[in-house]
Amino acid sequence: MHQKISLLISLCSLCSPAFAQTGTEDFFSVSPQVIDEPQWNTVVRTALDRFIPELDAAYYNTGIQVYDLTADSVLWAYHPNKVMRPASCQKLLTSIAALDLLGTDHKVSTRAYYTGRIATLPATATGIPRRILRGDLYVHGTFDPTYTYSDLLTLAAEVKALGIDSIAGFIYADTSFKDTLQLGEGWCWDDEPSVFIPYLCPLMFERGKLAPTSNKYPKDIFFNPALHFVRTLANELAASHIPVQGYATRRKVPAQATLFYVFDHPITELLPRTLKNSDNLYAEALFYNIAHFNTGPNATATDGARLIYNVVRKAGGNSTYCEIHDGCGLSPYDFVSPACLVSMLRYAYLRADIFGYIHAALPISGKDGTLSSRMKTGPAYLNVHAKTGTVTGVSSLSGYLTASNGHLLAFSIINNGLLKSATAQNLQDRICQELAR
Repeated sequence: MHQKISLLISLCSLCSPAFAQTGTEDFFSVSPQVIDEPQWNTVVRTALDRFIPELDAAYYNTGIQVYDLTADSVLWAYHPNKVMRPASCQKLLTSIAALDLLGTDHKVSTRAYYTGRIATLPATATGIPRRILRGDLYVHGTFDPTYTYSDLLTLAAEVKALGIDSIAGFIYADTSFKDTLQLGEGWCWDDEPSVFIPYLCPLMFERGKLAPTSNKYPKDIFFNPALHFVRTLANELAASHIPVQGYATRRKVPAQATLFYVFDHPITELLPRTLKNSDNLYAEALFYNIAHFNTGPNATATDGARLIYNVVRKAGGNSTYCEIHDGCGLSPYDFVSPACLVSMLRYAYLRADIFGYIHAALPISGKDGTLSSRMKTGPAYLNVHAKTGTVTGVSSLSGYLTASNGHLLAFSIINNGLLKSATAQNLQDRICQELAR
């Protein structure tokens, strides 16, 4: 047997000298067959393709885009340029544009001024001199949705700290920061103001609602947050024995007025409530601060939309597939495509000064915000950082997640024409589980 093998090796050596150098050990060794595993993106695309028959047969409309930010390329899409109502995913456009245009240090503020002079009058029978402000107080707001009744009491204390015991003038609310419209474009005019549908005023406290101590006021005060503000301030001053002649709204602060009170904080502090809690009032505060940028007093929704369109184009999005009429997505006139939303998410990712704030402020699957009860198990659990959107007939989900290969993905899923939002939410969650798998 060994002689036959030696003869075979000799014959092979004549044909290939290289073979002769391998020896008999190599001749008898068998190399394992190598079968290439499918690449990660191929596996994911195949998994997502299985949704297509379901989406094609669905009674509702769907648009999806998934973008691999690490590879800087589109991973998968289904009607990505279909233009639909985004609901609260509109807040992503507003938030990203606000950080881009205004910067992270931009502040919303409430400021108080006085005009005239403080005069000292002769002492009364008590022997205490009187100090009177012969002028007016002005309070100017740049749409701070966080301002509370407690903050207003602090303002009243600052007035008292001026050392006066009466005001021979009025308290005026300067609301010239934006136009006089107190509802967004397309918002239902007959809706009662609420947490969901706020009134839009640049000067308010407790979201414009009546404070518990002020429920004696007529209902119409609720519909004029600025008037409610100055009336409450006048009452608090009167309670501190500082009478005021009266109060009014829509009067600008004179150029010669003296600033004595500032309450402000950066817009970055508005982001968690805007995105995690989907607070419409906070989103509109950002929107009108954008509108005021390079526009000045009496800024309008059109001013805000124009500037956000500019950011969309700068981000590489197609503003043709985008229609903006408010900052929060309540307007039935708001339309956007998944591809346009993803372009803004990509733009935020490429801007370190923006991405950290946006990513941290987004709801986290199974943990907090509007995603606290969704995707509580599986690979998507605690992995999806995304904005939800829900109004009648509309459900959307747009944000970021990390895939199993370590790549960061940006995605947008928009569903319109729904009878039940739970139908779309289930679809969105299943897609996220496949992306994270």
